[in-house]
Amino acid sequence: MAAWFARGGVAEVILAVNHLSDKLKVEVSRRKLDTKTVLSVEETPLGTGGPISLASPLLNRDELLIVANGDVISDIDLQGLITAHVQSGAEATIALVSMEDARPFGLATLDANDRITGFEEKSETNRGPSWINAGVYALTPKVVAMIPQGRSVSLEREIFPVLASQGEMRGWRHVGFWYDIGKIPDYINANRQLLQRAEFRETTSVETSVPMAKIRQPSYIGKNCRIEDTAKLGPYTILSERVSVKGGAQVSETIVFEQTSLGENCAIEDSLIGEGVTVGKETRIGRGSLIAGQVVIPDRATIRPGSVILN
Repeated sequence: MAAWFARGGVAEVILAVNHLSDKLKVEVSRRKLDTKTVLSVEETPLGTGGPISLASPLLNRDELLIVANGDVISDIDLQGLITAHVQSGAEATIALVSMEDARPFGLATLDANDRITGFEEKSETNRGPSWINAGVYALTPKVVAMIPQGRSVSLEREIFPVLASQGEMRGWRHVGFWYDIGKIPDYINANRQLLQRAEFRETTSVETSVPMAKIRQPSYIGKNCRIEDTAKLGPYTILSERVSVKGGAQVSETIVFEQTSLGENCAIEDSLIGEGVTVGKETRIGRGSLIAGQVVIPDRATIRPGSVILN
């Protein structure tokens, strides 16, 4: 997302965080991101609007603010959205994406000029294809000033309907890929669909004696992975950075996070493996399993399908 912001002309990113903020500080500090990045930490959850108000001392009060949900992945043309926003003179512009079932999302009603005339957040009555809130906004300083301080605020329920009633909000229709990855099944589905796009299958700096042609595609191998001969990977396998895979390991339809070690002759199918995990040799991990970070699974263990193992 930092790279996406940079391509859109954003120079500084403020991460509004609450849960696991200490770990996020470590992750951000050790990565070379494409933008200057600072953290604004909520002591208690403040909804979708409260974090903006909390971070207001970090904002330039004369500049446009771009807001993006952290659990959304897309190829939204951010520069195009900003240009359309400036040209429209609106106080807020929301990226919209067409969805066959709008019930889990915020529904926007538009007129012929893409002005948003109504905004309804998550309703069981929103059946059928509709333009929904894509979680990316351009907001003027006036909108930021509208957000109450010191409490949880919902942009979608408290701010956007007011702007829509005043004719001050525009929609920007996005045609491209867009995924909500806030839930684990959605996260897995998004990764698998993105693997089918060539630009997300690049492989660099891999220490392996396995010919890449023998890794069943679509798959992704991150930087500085070590893969021994006779390991079998794919299809739909994602190895994050610095993953090691011992000889004879068989890994398919699985996402593996950073610095995890997969033991000799282990077998993993359709699972999600956290960061810093050690999987022992000859271990079997069944379909649909979730393994949290920093877990050590002993040699020759059998993890039943659908298991959840926490640290």
